[in-house]
Amino acid sequence: MKNFVFAGPSRPFDLILNLVIVVVALFMSLAGLYGVVLDIIAFYAVFFSVGYALVSALFPGNTALMSQSFTLPRTEKTHEITMLERIALSVALSAVIVGITGTFLSRGIFGITTITATFEILIFTVIFTIIAISRRISWARDPFILNVKVGTGIKYTTAEKSMLMMVVAALVLFAAVSAVTLAKEPQKENFAEFSISGPSGTVDTLPTTVTGVSNVVVNIKSHLSEAENLTLIVSDGLGYTHTVYFTLGSVISLDASTGQSTVLSLDEGEELHLDIYFSVPSPGSHTIFFTLISSEQTLQLWMPVYVPTSE
Repeated sequence: MKNFVFAGPSRPFDLILNLVIVVVALFMSLAGLYGVVLDIIAFYAVFFSVGYALVSALFPGNTALMSQSFTLPRTEKTHEITMLERIALSVALSAVIVGITGTFLSRGIFGITTITATFEILIFTVIFTIIAISRRISWARDPFILNVKVGTGIKYTTAEKSMLMMVVAALVLFAAVSAVTLAKEPQKENFAEFSISGPSGTVDTLPTTVTGVSNVVVNIKSHLSEAENLTLIVSDGLGYTHTVYFTLGSVISLDASTGQSTVLSLDEGEELHLDIYFSVPSPGSHTIFFTLISSEQTLQLWMPVYVPTSE
């Protein structure tokens, strides 16, 4: 049985491997190689890599200086950092760093995307890795050394072999379930966004007084799983007894007994901004309704308007 020094002052293989995984995640993101492998690597990069580099920079040795005693001169209080504590700190610090920097990134000029988030993690990991390697080399009091035993010679009892087989089986099952879950096609949302605005694209410019012909912009964005035909009905109130078809771009005359309808073809992810021109011949207060009907839902918007009496 031989001991291979995987991590130490002159062999920072752990830090190099940690950094390489982040670089691989970045290149896979840039190349568009999305899938289970990238999901696993990205999970490691987000929740471990940057924190492990920071922990290695903060604690280059096996013990950490907690404080200096004031009762006995030149006596230091130290705490031994175990590998389990390093792992726990790495996960916690990674979550904190990525969460805070991600918040600033989402409010910056670049926005938060897979590429920008990976670049952010890479930058912090590189900085912390350089500091960690430098501090390990200069830290001579109690260097951090991680040995990996290679070769044969270990003899296990029957109970230990059974336990080892159970652990391996559990890990294989966990990996299989994770792979199937990550590879599964995510369930798509199935709805459409529906809004109205004035000619300038804002709610503030919606017409409140109608004299002659007025203009409203109907905004529709598809989140449907496939292309679909939608029906748009424009009506003066909801007491109409029948509907008639109108073509986009034409001026529709609204009255209480007739709804004006048109059919819209909307592809998956498509966004429409439709100019609706209308007039209301009868004076008084009216409520104009816009109804969007799909196979999944019926959406309704309304707009109060006033038509003055013509002199």
